[in-house]
Amino acid sequence: MTRVLPEVTVYAGPMGAGKTTRLYGKMGELAHLGIPYEAYRPGVDVRDVVIAPRGYVLSGNATLTPNCTTVESLGDIPIEELVLRGIKTIFLEEWFMFGFDTQRRPISGLYREIMGLWALAGIERVYAAGLDQGASGNQFGLVADARRYGAKVVACTARCEYPVNGERDPKCGRAARNSQIYDVRDDRAFDMETLPDLLPEGLRPNDRYRAVCTEHLLLPAEQTKPFDPMQTW
Repeated sequence: MTRVLPEVTVYAGPMGAGKTTRLYGKMGELAHLGIPYEAYRPGVDVRDVVIAPRGYVLSGNATLTPNCTTVESLGDIPIEELVLRGIKTIFLEEWFMFGFDTQRRPISGLYREIMGLWALAGIERVYAAGLDQGASGNQFGLVADARRYGAKVVACTARCEYPVNGERDPKCGRAARNSQIYDVRDDRAFDMETLPDLLPEGLRPNDRYRAVCTEHLLLPAEQTKPFDPMQTW
């Protein structure tokens, strides 16, 4: 019987929630069992990384990650070729970025279309990891469609990094399920209502991500400021 969609598992959550660690752990598990796979990542990543020919190095700790071939879109993955080689499992890192075109506009209906084609070609399992919502707080389309079409979505949580009494004091530390963008110069978060789902040109030099709990996601107006897309510094 032909699969309608592959068996999809998504590790989703804010920055620092261990999504990538879980994804690589699953890679290691399959490698130990002798199950072949291929791993891919988008050409544009939201993190500070140094791109390598196959894979990338996290600049923070210079730890080499498993092989991840960089592709510009999910349609660029040679599925038929992989299946002919006996590969029926795909890994996708920072996969939510695949849900946007080159102008960073969301692509409607992408999940159902791509997963349907992959299932028809013979792909059986897909494992993916990435943020589950944009800077505005809206859920990314790929994550919403994964839930809609029966994927197993594993919610990963981090610890709230909001400084409770200033930058030098201990962080909040409560369970964090959201990401927040703030200006490192004054530590003020950008008003979510003024943020797009995906920043047009990525993070600017003084913009930073941090994981936050619900209390520190919904800050009083005096602790936030509007996001100005025209400001580049």
